[in-house]
Amino acid sequence: MKKTVSGLLAFFMFVVVLWSIKAAADVRTDPIFPYDTACIHQDLDKFLDEFLPPAMTRLHVPGVVFVAVKDGEVLTMRGFGYSDIEFGKEVDPLRTVFRAGSVSKVFTGMAVMQLVEIGLLDLDEDINTYIDGFKIPDTYPEPVTLRHLLTHTAGFDERYLGVSEFGQDVYPELGEYLALELPPRIRPPGQVIQYSNHGMALAGYVVECVSGIPFARYIEKNILTPLGMDHSSFELTSKVETLLSSSYKWRKSKYEKVPYIHTNVVPAGMLMTCGADMAKFIMANLAGGELAGARVLCSEYVDAMQSQQFTNHPLVPGMGYSWMIGRRNGRRTVFHGGDIPQFSTQLVLVPDEDFGVFMSGNGIGAATLNDELTKELFDTFFPGPKAEETVHFGEGPDVSVPSLPAGDPQDLAGAYRMIRDPMTTAEKAISLLTQIRVTAQGDEAVALVFPIGSGMPHTIWVAERPGVYRDTASGALMVFDEWQTLFGRNRPSRMYIDLWAFDRLKFYETTSFATVCLGIIIAVFVWPVLAWVFRRKASGLAVLLGLVDVVAVTGIAGSLLTAPDWEITTRVPNTTKAALALPLVGTALAVALAWQTLTKTVDSKKPCRRPFNLRTRQGFASRVLPWLCVVAHAGLVWFLNIWNLLGWKF
Repeated sequence: MKKTVSGLLAFFMFVVVLWSIKAAADVRTDPIFPYDTACIHQDLDKFLDEFLPPAMTRLHVPGVVFVAVKDGEVLTMRGFGYSDIEFGKEVDPLRTVFRAGSVSKVFTGMAVMQLVEIGLLDLDEDINTYIDGFKIPDTYPEPVTLRHLLTHTAGFDERYLGVSEFGQDVYPELGEYLALELPPRIRPPGQVIQYSNHGMALAGYVVECVSGIPFARYIEKNILTPLGMDHSSFELTSKVETLLSSSYKWRKSKYEKVPYIHTNVVPAGMLMTCGADMAKFIMANLAGGELAGARVLCSEYVDAMQSQQFTNHPLVPGMGYSWMIGRRNGRRTVFHGGDIPQFSTQLVLVPDEDFGVFMSGNGIGAATLNDELTKELFDTFFPGPKAEETVHFGEGPDVSVPSLPAGDPQDLAGAYRMIRDPMTTAEKAISLLTQIRVTAQGDEAVALVFPIGSGMPHTIWVAERPGVYRDTASGALMVFDEWQTLFGRNRPSRMYIDLWAFDRLKFYETTSFATVCLGIIIAVFVWPVLAWVFRRKASGLAVLLGLVDVVAVTGIAGSLLTAPDWEITTRVPNTTKAALALPLVGTALAVALAWQTLTKTVDSKKPCRRPFNLRTRQGFASRVLPWLCVVAHAGLVWFLNIWNLLGWKF
């Protein structure tokens, strides 16, 4: 009997073990770190030691901090290089403070959700209910809500100029700044993801108004202090200033320190933090909002923040509340990056693996470094599934994926502009430098070509289904949408890549057209100048108009292209303001030139005058060329108006 019982127990235990193994395999068929967990720290540090130093040298990043967290514990916390080259200060992950830029938005989202949790805020209430001092205009019937702000779907235009302050200690209050500088609404809310610094700053201002205390103090009291993030702040306190890393640009084969600038959209970009503090923040977010007995948000709202709340298309990832949703090597990620002049930061969580990383660099190539490091990290420790096994975002039994027109690759070709780019100010011209082009590659593929100078190689995308293409390198999806029929052919007017949306440009908005157009205009303006130099009978007004307009074009373009990026965000260069006045002077000259030429033409037809002969060089330079200059100036005015460069539209 005993043998029978023992046999049954042994058989039962064997079945239990088999079931446990199968269940574990069903839950995780391709585990993180495919080897003994005791080796994780050693292998991760070896990976960092081999990857980071040469990459930092190649990309000109003097200092980097890196933190990895797994299962509630810190896997590694490392500092590489220098936080201050001049004084030889090395990066200390426990104390060196980096500027985290837009990673700030995750903290702002958490602050909003804290007030939602206790019933002081409603995600679907008109934010005009909460804010003081000004109101959001009712441009569209639908009001802007916190749900829109946290998912970047409020429809605000973006602004870069004036978003920062440089060279002073007294900065505008958040409400004061937003009342004066809040961009206009250019789309109905809830339509498309349009990343907005001012929108997230507005969410932070709601926190400030409802809580009754300044935003930075609210974050300190309700997030930073409870989590023990003692070296982090949204304010440049004396303590933080002492620990803050410098940032650098690479110029003439050496590092040059970049001056500190204050970001006026505080809730969207002013977080300053260190590696050790971000390890605590990561652990709290992976543990449902709690760390060491301190809870900053209930798990229900943490999950809501990390779950997709809006997407541009069912096939591409979208936004949670403040968090961006993505997928790397087949695994769901929630993440946010942050860029501020010569600082770049990346925060990535893999909730299903209870894993998270934070990295930040203080040099001009830090953004590229973070991208490369993240990719190599996932390829090494998160080996991905085969391409055909990759799960598409949004696909599932409860999701309807709309059918798309077949679309020949030739119909997809064209220039595209990210819809985040400003549209209502002179900053619209920035898109001339950031447009990407889609070109057909046979019948089944397209290439994505990035702007010259971006340093990004073109990528090849193969057709996966009508209107949907997959990157052969990363596996990301490109979806074409908003189809229109033109001359019997279907052509898209919008493109989505991950959570980013791009609008297809009209021919006269493309960089290639702008280049040809300006080339012709400048050639016409130079013509009378050369005629005058070679002693042809050129009109003095034509020569003066040509000089004024050539200086205007070169002055506007040159002053903006040569100004440091940190300076552009703080103020408009005086040379740019002066150059923008020249087309107005040119208009007065063009009117005078047209009147002068018209008068001469009328006089030349009088009986006592010798008939005007177009075949003579003198006649052409004095009678026809002036009209060409007038037309060229009209073309320049039209061009500048399209790009909001006529006058001072800041």
